[in-house]
Amino acid sequence: MPTSNSHPLCLLPTHHRLRVTALVGVLMLSAGCSDSRSDAVSMTTGPTADGNETMAMMKAVAVQPAAGSASSAGLGTTDGAAMGPKGPGGQGAVPQGRPAPAMGAGSDGADGVPDVMVELVHGTVGGTTLEGGARRFLKIPYAAPPLGDLRWRAPADPKPWEGIRFETEFSRSCPQLMDQGAPASDNEDCLYLNVWAPEPQPTASPVMMWIHGGGNFSGGAGIPIPTTNKLWYDGQVLAASGGVVVVTINYRLGPLGFMAHPELAADGGPAGNQGLLDQRKALAWIRDNIAAFGGDPDNVTIFGESAGSANVCYQVASPGSRGLFHRAISQSGGCTMRRGDEGQSSEEVASKMIAYGEALGCAAGEGQLACMRQAPVDTILGNSMQPMPGDGSIRDPQWAFTPVVDGPEGFLPSDARSLFDAGEISDVPYLLGSNNDEGTIFLLRADRIMTEADYRADLEARYGDVAPDVFDLYPPSDYADDYMAALSRVLGDALVCSTYDTALRAAAAGRSVFMYNFNMPWALNPMLLGAAHAAEISHAFGTPHLPGKDPEADQQSAAVADAMLGYWTSFAKSGDPNNPEAPATWPAFAPENDLRLELAPGYPTREAFRAKHCTFWRSEAGVL
Repeated sequence: MPTSNSHPLCLLPTHHRLRVTALVGVLMLSAGCSDSRSDAVSMTTGPTADGNETMAMMKAVAVQPAAGSASSAGLGTTDGAAMGPKGPGGQGAVPQGRPAPAMGAGSDGADGVPDVMVELVHGTVGGTTLEGGARRFLKIPYAAPPLGDLRWRAPADPKPWEGIRFETEFSRSCPQLMDQGAPASDNEDCLYLNVWAPEPQPTASPVMMWIHGGGNFSGGAGIPIPTTNKLWYDGQVLAASGGVVVVTINYRLGPLGFMAHPELAADGGPAGNQGLLDQRKALAWIRDNIAAFGGDPDNVTIFGESAGSANVCYQVASPGSRGLFHRAISQSGGCTMRRGDEGQSSEEVASKMIAYGEALGCAAGEGQLACMRQAPVDTILGNSMQPMPGDGSIRDPQWAFTPVVDGPEGFLPSDARSLFDAGEISDVPYLLGSNNDEGTIFLLRADRIMTEADYRADLEARYGDVAPDVFDLYPPSDYADDYMAALSRVLGDALVCSTYDTALRAAAAGRSVFMYNFNMPWALNPMLLGAAHAAEISHAFGTPHLPGKDPEADQQSAAVADAMLGYWTSFAKSGDPNNPEAPATWPAFAPENDLRLELAPGYPTREAFRAKHCTFWRSEAGVL
């Protein structure tokens, strides 16, 4: 076939064409792109004879797993040697015979020998040089496995290891039930992180640490984009094109990561917020180790989406995290508007935690915590009342596992709103935003509402006495009498307005603030999803999902991704997203200057975005 670069797909930047090649390489070839790749290398390795995961090792130099990583009976599985056949998430994300993303391909040979090594505080790690100018290091322990007596304790230092630790797969996620965004996991040995760095190794590059979303009950650093085999949080393009060192982490979730049992304080452990302490531990690991990868420990940006976005906000609020990071980015979620049990004190939720222990078969009273530490992971998860996003259901669980106010010496000495309003927060620039159609993803499996009476009944079930006010604020007539569209906007504005509330309070505290509205339809299903919750993640990483079905839409998506990569990395470098290559000037946000940049073709500036709706939700009447 003669080569030509006139096809629209050929006009994409090379790194975007590599992304497309991974999913639709045949289409790229049929387009006749002269330098398109047809040899995408799979990230997966072959299964062992017994189907178990195996650890990649240097020839004749075996990695010594951390002491204590072996599983005790009933105390959960370990991941000290989780490598091998399960794809980019280590959880069956890539079916056998299907190509993995080209962006994950590296140069390490079939013998599993690393081509780069780095000496860290606790031992040496091996890594892989990737196409396009980046290095990748997978599954580095930043804390000891939280097993046995360490369950629910603050994260401890990892044990030093001998030899060269070289991993070719991500750690499996922390324990969770299956969710529409992540596979199930029973793996308690999960406190690992991954690093991407520019190649050749830089000196003092900005660092960006990603905190994944998932409601603080699901997700992980190595999961795929839903319905695809493509790694969601791939730091390669950010490192190679953005010149930053990227770190992605796992942290404890649900009942194992947000357990505020009253015995914990007397036991010497944190009375809740274990997952937030894991994130802080990872930041301390960055402080102590990141220079070995060419990163600057004095220029660290934390960024996250959804629950990860709220967790970024909690890190900004927590006194103990100050100085460990220097910029913050919250994508779809703040922490200053209270929802449900979130933000209550550990004392307020104590009775629920005792009742949860009883559900595990552990009698209330002295010794309940010790009994709970012996409970199998499947029992812990099976009684967790984990939410099921996407079905639109209205739930009133007996207990929930969320961040709590845990006292003067705890992670949150007061509720986040009070800390923001008092100005007792990290003095860092803060970039925040949300997506235009946040709510669509939460109704994917919901029964359709077909009448006004049913719409009113749904609102009443959700919001009680203020339901008539919610109806007046979101009348179906504003949404072409599509009741599902109206409800989607109601649910989505919980995220839009909580993010806005945190931005207002940060700006009022004198912090430099920038806001955005992401408005690019998610290519997974643009008509159904619109610019849904989580649609912006791949764009922020510079790796948008480009299915190849609509070349013009792919071009637009790739252009917005390039712009976002520039904005995000410029913010990481200087605290200001503006840069010479930016397609538009990003205005600063202030309470009296309610402006945000729209991340979409044309990059318009939005003023007072959904101000009327957010005024309601931020008032005492609003019940998120």
